[in-house]
Amino acid sequence: MTRRRAAILLALLCLLGLALRVGVILKTRSYANNPGPAEHASIARALLNGEGFSFGEFGHFGPTSIQSPTYPYFLAGVFRIFGVETPASFLVAMLVNAAVGTLVIWLTYRLARALGAARAAAILAAAACAVWPTQIYASNFAQAITWIIAAVVAVMILFTRATRTGRPAPWIAFSLVGTAAALTEPVLLPVMALSGVVILFWRSLPFTIRLRNAVLLLFAVIVVIGPWTYRNYRVHHAFVPIKATFWVNVWKGANDHATGTDRPAIDPARQAELDAKLLALDDLHLRREGADDIRQYDLLDPADQARLEGKTEVQREKIFKELATSWIKAHPRRYADLSLIRLGKTLWVDWDNPKSHNLAYIGSRAAIVLMTLIGLPIALRRRWPLFFPLMLVGLCLLTYTLTLTAARFSMPFEPLQLCLGAGALAWLLRRLRGLPETSANAH
Repeated sequence: MTRRRAAILLALLCLLGLALRVGVILKTRSYANNPGPAEHASIARALLNGEGFSFGEFGHFGPTSIQSPTYPYFLAGVFRIFGVETPASFLVAMLVNAAVGTLVIWLTYRLARALGAARAAAILAAAACAVWPTQIYASNFAQAITWIIAAVVAVMILFTRATRTGRPAPWIAFSLVGTAAALTEPVLLPVMALSGVVILFWRSLPFTIRLRNAVLLLFAVIVVIGPWTYRNYRVHHAFVPIKATFWVNVWKGANDHATGTDRPAIDPARQAELDAKLLALDDLHLRREGADDIRQYDLLDPADQARLEGKTEVQREKIFKELATSWIKAHPRRYADLSLIRLGKTLWVDWDNPKSHNLAYIGSRAAIVLMTLIGLPIALRRRWPLFFPLMLVGLCLLTYTLTLTAARFSMPFEPLQLCLGAGALAWLLRRLRGLPETSANAH
């Protein structure tokens, strides 16, 4: 496939992907139902009311780190222009997500090419991303998941280019995008920290370049994340790198009602009802029925609820640390079982999430797992540069396995999995036609 033909096809796929994402938003009208975490909207309101980055919970209102700053500030800007929590403001936020989701299609093509796929295989990966149900669905909420997906794919591309060429530009971009991504999704913070160590031992690069890259990454951390960490220290009087939710998340995944996610278990009768609606195209009926309103907080013991009442976030973190560690010590086997459940829910589906009882979602997750199982061995055999992508995925999976997971946490990995599937299909077709293998880095 020529470069010009690939460019035309990629542009058409991006237009198709944008149309599908906007179409689903308009079809489901989810923008009329406050689509997104309540914390984002509440913090955005506080910002507009002159109360700063603040949030109220457990009878205490004050400076918060319950969410990363990126999306609430964006949402506050949208609210200022289009109205606070109006359908118009949520529609704009979701249309921005659709645009970012379209960018993910282009980035998926670039990732496939950076890893070694031929243009035809990269176009196939981009085509899959354009029509993949979970990637389309990600735009249907006023939250940062599409931003995180785009950032994860971008850092995979940039790290690969930077280590292949040794040039400063891709590494600077990697450092800035990666730290901004970590500020938005703190699970990426260990990934960026380990990247600074790994680059010092990257044998294909001269030591001076390795040292330069490590220094540039450290500088990006100070510039991008440093101000927020300093702000957190000023308002909490404690070291909080990004979010003050680590121990509360551990507790959500380690208590008597834990299921591995923030949602309680679905009883058999309710599951039968959900299974009867597997062909539903949206989750508005779940919102209307209140079928997805209960969270782990709602199942707190009254005595523990009383202990948390009126406490600051940092004080609540200490209480949740005590509750979580005590429970884990008392139930080590159950914690181990829950850890395996969390891993399974991340890699497969969250069967305790009512929204997951959807045939399109289940089918797309099954297909992408199959793609990974087939594509990863072939990509490794072809020596695709997968060290950083696998390191990123592995560290995130480890965090989710030990703490808490959710259905959306697997979405940032899907473009990589689509690249693996497309690369495997292209390789198998060439083998069936008796054609020689293309070099992994021929482009």
